[in-house]
Amino acid sequence: MVKTSTSARSPLSPTRYPREAFPWWGSLGLAAALIAATIASLVVVVGILMSFNLASPKDFRTLSWANILIELGSLAAYLAVLVPGLPAIARRSLSDLGLRAPRGGDLVWALGGAAAMLIVASAIGAIQDAAFHLKPDQVTVHWLRDARAPLVASLVVLACIAAPVVEELTFRGFLFNAILRYFPSWVAALVSGVLFGLAHSATGAGSIAPLAAGGIVLAVVYYRSGSLTASILTHALFNTFTVVVVLVFHQQ
Repeated sequence: MVKTSTSARSPLSPTRYPREAFPWWGSLGLAAALIAATIASLVVVVGILMSFNLASPKDFRTLSWANILIELGSLAAYLAVLVPGLPAIARRSLSDLGLRAPRGGDLVWALGGAAAMLIVASAIGAIQDAAFHLKPDQVTVHWLRDARAPLVASLVVLACIAAPVVEELTFRGFLFNAILRYFPSWVAALVSGVLFGLAHSATGAGSIAPLAAGGIVLAVVYYRSGSLTASILTHALFNTFTVVVVLVFHQQ
């Protein structure tokens, strides 16, 4: 029998697993539920907007209230599935998985992790731009350039607060742990990072590789710190810096 960790390090999952944690069938079921929730939220929100003539097809291609509502619906659907589902398959609470009040060590990891994300993502973005003329932030720049202040403020809240929480629960709390249950940590970091990048393909093909590398950094932060809070703060700092750079340098 695999013993659980007796040290104070948290979470237990990225260190040692009991056999009942993250069974493959439970992980596949939760993944399917997340996909179904995403599709259902998209259908419901778009259906309501179109049925009541609250949005046009053009609105879905720009930074609009329609897209803000779609994003909110998707995040809410994810939380509705993850909050009960993740502890159920992990056989431990969200707190045991590392979702806790910030500690001094979490802040140190967050600052270091955000700096590492910026360096890695920027380097890969520069390489792909030089080789393929593919810029990571093309869609983001396009959306923000002509957006009004309330829409920009809403996007900032989503990108810098809501998305880091939900995405870290999904990609580190769930996917990284589920893969780590059966494979080495580097495999879990690589696969969860690539999936993280692919999940952001809607922001432009140029974002996939830099964000996949950033996802690997986030997995390392989570694994080494034992704290989802640290990876959430890392993610939030990275997104905040990215949004500020786009607003300052691309809205002239």
